[in-house]
Amino acid sequence: MGNPGSCGIGGVIRDASGGMVQAFASYVGLGSNNKAELLALLYGLRRFVSWWNRGRCGVWYLEDFWEEIVELACTVRCRFQHVYREGNRAADWLAKAGALGSEWVVSSSDNLPRVLRGLIRLDSLGFPSLRC
Repeated sequence: MGNPGSCGIGGVIRDASGGMVQAFASYVGLGSNNKAELLALLYGLRRFVSWWNRGRCGVWYLEDFWEEIVELACTVRCRFQHVYREGNRAADWLAKAGALGSEWVVSSSDNLPRVLRGLIRLDSLGFPSLRC
């Protein structure tokens, strides 16, 4: 998994409370960390555009939020900000799983590996992550 080396992507789509809506991991071949980060962003944006084009997010219990997002998205500009891996340990864990060949999308935290479920919970509770 060096740089360049075996690449994986991973991400966590969260609700407003920090709870997991969906997690994904995928192997994307050989390349650099920059390639993996851009492909993870592309995957997440494709997911959003898919929801946008259908006019719904496809997760029934989030439809009310989705309708508000659609209204607000027409009135705001978005900004992307880098987050160090320590600030998003769950996505980093998923990217490593993808680099090792995992391919999955999960929509229930009950179906996640215990370690990943714990990382997502710590993130949603606001536990700090330190970069040393």
